[in-house]
This record gives sequence, structure tokens and C-alpha cells, in this order.
Amino acid sequence: MIFDQLTINNYGVYQGKQEFNLSPEKKKPVILIGAMNGSGKTTFLNAIDFVLYGKFSNIFKSQSLSYENFLKKNINNQNYDQETSIELMFHRKLKGKKQNFKISRNWKLNGTSKIKEMFHVFIDDVYDEDITKDWENFVDQILPAQVASLFFFDGEKIEQLADLDASKEVLKKAINSLLGLEIISRLNTDLEEFQRRSTLQLKTDKEQEEIQKVSKDIENVDRDIEALKQKIVKIEEELAGVNYEIDQLDVELSQKGLAYYNKRKEYAINAQEKEIEISDLKQKLISIAADTSPFLLIEKELKEILNLSRENDVYYEKVKEQKVTNKLVGSIENFSKENCNDKDFLSKFIKFLNDKTINPIHNLDSIHLFQNLQSEQIDFLINTELKKDREIIKKLLNQFNDTTESFEKINMIINKIPGDEQITPLIEKQKELKKKKLVLQTKINVIGNEIEPLNGLKIQKNILLKQFLNAKINQDLENIDKQRYVKYSSKIKLIINQFHVKTLDYHIKKLERFIFDCFQTLLRKKNLIKKIKIDTKNYGLKIFDKKGHQINSENLSAGERQLLAVAILWGLAKASTNVAPTIIDTPLGRLDSEHRINLVEKYFPQASKQVILLSTDEEINERYLKKIKPYLSRSYLIKFEHNNNGSRIQEGYFF
Repeated sequence: MIFDQLTINNYGVYQGKQEFNLSPEKKKPVILIGAMNGSGKTTFLNAIDFVLYGKFSNIFKSQSLSYENFLKKNINNQNYDQETSIELMFHRKLKGKKQNFKISRNWKLNGTSKIKEMFHVFIDDVYDEDITKDWENFVDQILPAQVASLFFFDGEKIEQLADLDASKEVLKKAINSLLGLEIISRLNTDLEEFQRRSTLQLKTDKEQEEIQKVSKDIENVDRDIEALKQKIVKIEEELAGVNYEIDQLDVELSQKGLAYYNKRKEYAINAQEKEIEISDLKQKLISIAADTSPFLLIEKELKEILNLSRENDVYYEKVKEQKVTNKLVGSIENFSKENCNDKDFLSKFIKFLNDKTINPIHNLDSIHLFQNLQSEQIDFLINTELKKDREIIKKLLNQFNDTTESFEKINMIINKIPGDEQITPLIEKQKELKKKKLVLQTKINVIGNEIEPLNGLKIQKNILLKQFLNAKINQDLENIDKQRYVKYSSKIKLIINQFHVKTLDYHIKKLERFIFDCFQTLLRKKNLIKKIKIDTKNYGLKIFDKKGHQINSENLSAGERQLLAVAILWGLAKASTNVAPTIIDTPLGRLDSEHRINLVEKYFPQASKQVILLSTDEEINERYLKKIKPYLSRSYLIKFEHNNNGSRIQEGYFF
């Protein structure tokens, strides 16, 4: 089984249609997918699990949601009204002939609560209605969901198996699924039920009544539990509708400017402060203009006067004075018009300067502004006073412009702030919906508390029923045929149990060898262990050193325990008759650099014919990328776009 292409459309964090070409090249089994945490690595893994198994997928079973609510939850929140779909294309070889499969799941929200899923299977581009209807049984023959967890896993699975005590249950489930021992257990259960029914038919009327009464009690409890569960489903559907309304209100409030509305007082205060600051700066500019600063506008002409004063030409000096005075008035007007947008401030500034200036056109003889100034005074004015004023005015003008710009921006925001009449009704509605949400959640909790004692009662009734059956099973049976049924079913159970033990023992020995070989391949300490044993009773894993002494798992480093976990998964996959791609989310975890090298060089290229790695830039960095490149067919980068609040893919990796 090889995955050819995965198409994700508006699923989870993925926005829009995103296509992954997963076909590996010959002798290059690795497909590398890079993404930062929260961008869509785990969603990619879950998408494959879900499209294959639907209601029987590990991702659905891990969540306490109805199937409909699960579908709603996984619609991209930015495209809630759009179709969501997952499409997987893969191929396998059957009797030497290649078969191409395309499976797709798609769903869309209708209204606030109704949702319908569509599922289709195409084989060699032809829609197959029969396999579509019986897909659960069909895919179980290709790759059972329980076995898939040995091939599709994340760092959490490795962490679980790294703790040898905690790994017992995981290992038990994996071995039973892998070896098909669950079928034997199911057959055993069916035989027990057959014995119970056969025995029931052979009891006295009184005994039958007792057993029937207890059986009836169990049925009634089951019915009550189911009724309560249906109530929960209906409430969850209503809750989903409320959550949808809350989400829509959040969007509407955001669009109407709730963030600005909540800060309206702060903006008003800021505007007032900026207005006061602008007024202060105006006054400072007017004040500084009362001193020597206007002469900055005619600095060039003042220098001419300084030169002329040294030539003792009175007539020529008067002419120059007239020119300077004209220049002063004109320069002041031009400067004011170009640098001041406030009309009121502008008029005040021009009037003040005109008052301080003599118009040479009307009264040339009255010009005494510069005549009495000595050259030393003019020189001091130019090189000391005006130089100092220039810096002050520059600083004040920059402050004035910056403050005016800030004031205008704040006013623009204030103009966008919605009124109470726009926001208050929405906020009140939101409060009511949140109250309703709390009530519904409380109802679910209350019903859950009602179910718990019923489950306890059911357990008690089943124990009582078993006691009745066990007490009566050895009594004389009136019906010879039924006696034989019970007798032979007991023998069959015994044979099955013996077969179970022998089968388990045989396969466990083979599995021990696989795990040992894989662990040795990954370890840097080649002489650390001699053998690995699996306890067939509790499925505990035991490690022995070269001297035959058992090694306590605590004596292994954290990295070595993680490598052991990888070896367990690798060994289980080798022992499986199913051939499937290996998909690993967060593949390197907290391994040290040397152990990481071993995984990169020895495990990833050999784990399967197709190995899909979902990694951050800190796991498979530039160093490990170079190591893996000889086995790399293609790579992708999943990028979360904050402006769109969704993830998209592009070819290539981080580096």
C-alpha cells in the first residue's frame, strides 16, 4: 500500500484546497513535511486516519463527541459555510496487478445544526458502489484500524512506549491486533453467550425465571442508558448551534469595531492630551518668534549686510537694507504658508512678524532696523543666536508635525467607534447565549452523572447473571442435545485457549527477535543488551545485558528508552503481514544528537517503502536534512498565514 496524493480542503487549520503529492521515487522512500507547531502537522496525520476509517478512526474515538459534532468541529473556522473534504489516492498490488484507489469524504454545514457526510470509493477511476457501502469491512482487510496505529503515530506514542510500565497496555493491544488474536477473544465471547443461552433452555421454570428477570433488568438498564445518551446527543446538537451563534456574534462584533468601542474612553483622553500638546507647541513657536528667530529667514541677507557694513558705502547699504527688508517680509509669508496648516495659528504668526517688520515700499526713510547694528552684533546674531534658534525651531516643528499626525490618527479611530446602539444589543445577545451555553453544559454534566450509577448497576447485574449461570452449569441437564452443545462448546473453548497460548508464544518469540534487532540497529552502545523478552501474561518488556542480568528501564537514558519505543513500533510493523506507509509526527522528540543521527541514517530509510515525516525546523535541521537527502523524494512546507488565519502549503522545506 502506497499513498499517492492527499488533498485537504477547508479541514481543520488548512484553508482552501491543499494538495500533497506523496508518491515516493525508487530507493527514495522519504517524504518530508515541515511545519511549525500549530500549523497543521498533526492535522495531516489525523486527516489520513479519518479519511480511511471515518467513525472507526482513532482520532474520532479519542474524542467524546457525536459524529456530527466531530464533523462540525473540523470545518475550517474561516470557511464555515464552504464544503470540507479529504481525498486520498493510493495503490496496492493484488496478485501482481496494481490497483488504484481514490477515496473521499466531504461534508457541509446546512443551517446551524444539520450536516451530512458523503463518502465515495473509486477503483481505477471507476466509482464502486458496493465497496463504498462496505468500505469498513473492505479497508479492514487491507489495513485494519488497530494495525494502522503501528504505522501512523506521533511523538506521544513514542513517549508512551518509552515508559515500559505504561507500555504494557499499548503493547498488548498492538500484539492482539497484529496477530489477529482479537478474533479468538471474540469467538470465546460468542461461545460463552452460546453456553448461556443453551443453559437457559435447560433450567427449571424457577431458574429460568430468575435468569430471565436479571437479563430483563440488564436490558432495562441498557435502554435507560441509551435514552440518556440520546438526550446528551440532542443537547450537544443544540449546544453546537449556540456555539455557532456565539462565533458569528464574535465575528460581527469584531467587524463593527468592538476593540475600538472597549477603548473609547482611552482614545478620547489621548485625543484631549494631543490637542493640549498641539496648543502648547503653537504657543512655544509664537513665543520663540518674538525673539531673534525671524532673522533665520533672512540669514543670507544678514550676511550681505555684514559684508556691506565693512565697505562704508552708505547709499549702497540703504539699497541693500531695502532689499533685506523686502526679503524678510516675503520669506516670512512663504515660510508660514508652507509650514503651517492651522489657519488660525498661521494668521497670528504672520501678523506678529508683520508687526515687527517695516514695509520698505511705503516708508523707506524709516528703516533703522539694521543701520545701527555694528558688524560685531550682526556676526554674534548669525553665528550664535540664530544657530541656537535653528535647533530649537527644528525640534519644535518636528514635535508639532508628529503630534498633529497622531492627533489626526486618533480622530480617525474615534470616528470609526460604533455607538452604544450598535454594540450594546449584540453584547446583551452574546451574554444570553453564553448563559444558555452554560445551562446546556450543566445539563450534559447532570445526565452524565445519571448514567454513571446505571453503568454500576449494569455491572452488578451482569455479575449476578454470571453467578446464576456458573451455579447452574454443572447441574443435570434435561435435554441431551443441549447437554452436548454445552459440553462441546466447553471443549472448543479449551482448544481455542490452547491455540491462543501457542500462537501467542510463537509470534511473541518472533517479535522479540525483531525488536531486539531493531534496537541494536538504533543503539550507539552495541554491547548494551543481549536479549529482549515479552511476558505473555502481562505483556511487560524485559531487557537483559550480556551477563544475563535484567536491566532496569530506569538505568536507560531518556534517549535510549525512546529508541526502544521506536524499535518496538518498528518490530511490530515488521511482524505485521500488512504493508503500509509509515507516518511519523514529531519524529525526533527529545533525542540527543547521536541518537537522532541513528534514526535519520538507519530507521527512516528502512522503516517502510514510504516514510512520511512531519517535523519542525528544530527536529530535522540543516544537519539532519543533509543526512536524509539521499533518501528524500520530495518535501513540503506548511505555513500558517496569520492574516488569513489558516495554513497553506508550498514545495520545499525550511532550508
